[in-house]
Amino acid sequence: MLRVDVEMTQFRVFLSDGSVLPQSRLPGTVLSLGDGSGSTRSLRIDAVEPDTRDPTGEIMLYTFSERDAATGEWRNACQPDPDGRRLGFPIPGAFTADMRYVPAPGRLSITCTGGAEGKCIRFGYKPWGHAPDGASLAPYYQACLRLVRADYRGDGVGHTRNGMPIDIFDRIGIQTDEPARGMTLEAAWGPDGALCVAHVRLPQDPKLVSTSDSVQNLQGRLSPLCDETTPALLYDRSFERR
Repeated sequence: MLRVDVEMTQFRVFLSDGSVLPQSRLPGTVLSLGDGSGSTRSLRIDAVEPDTRDPTGEIMLYTFSERDAATGEWRNACQPDPDGRRLGFPIPGAFTADMRYVPAPGRLSITCTGGAEGKCIRFGYKPWGHAPDGASLAPYYQACLRLVRADYRGDGVGHTRNGMPIDIFDRIGIQTDEPARGMTLEAAWGPDGALCVAHVRLPQDPKLVSTSDSVQNLQGRLSPLCDETTPALLYDRSFERR
């Protein structure tokens, strides 16, 4: 093996003769990757499959295992996603501490399908892609990261819990508005967080413990006037809890 690159969500493993290892031959490959702290992690690819939800064929899903330092056993590296599956894939680039995506050349990140980074790509907001009008989807991907994590201030701090239902929609035809009964607009979103907030997803969050604190902490973004007419990239609905 000479080097490993990532194209979209697919590993491209180059051999010493310049050839690229086919995806079908990747199971069993062990990758040593830096974790951003100066240490390395070893991930083994156990299985590869195309994402059946992606009609373009751009998304490849991998089963990753990581060696347990105490026992030496290989264990699945991902937690279950909403479908109960434990899958992941690489993304070219990196994420800053405040969860801003940076398409840095020569760097890659590993995401699981249960995480916001993976969910947003599978929702259709591929940072390398383009909207029907030709606009880059990179800002939509960043806005989706903020939305899924309820990162209202765009500072990397999420205000949600796993399993909380939300309805995401946009004005470019990627995600349509299909709310469950009782859902109301939560917020309108841009790459830097919420542009306005009609209600917070977790009103009992320690960082958002009351309406007055929410107004202060959200720097005036909480407003009953927040609705679908607010110019934004993405919108979401959720159940209003008190």
